[in-house]
Amino acid sequence: MPRLGADLIGYYAPYEGYVTTAYALYNIENLTAYETYRARLREDPEGRANTELLQRERFIVKEDRIFLRHASGPHAALVRP
Repeated sequence: MPRLGADLIGYYAPYEGYVTTAYALYNIENLTAYETYRARLREDPEGRANTELLQRERFIVKEDRIFLRHASGPHAALVRP
């Protein structure tokens, strides 16, 4: 939820095969900013409703977090034949 302080890049979900792993990618300045975002999310009515839906429907069975640093420059525009 960008309005709570996370720059959402997007959600990536499997669409072929038997993979059950999906990703949510955000740009967040540092771990402190991430923890602040998570606290806002817990207090936000939409955030709580979303969490309840995820738990009720079991969309997320296991959650792992990894923190990465952007290590490349901008990419060239996609060329379509």
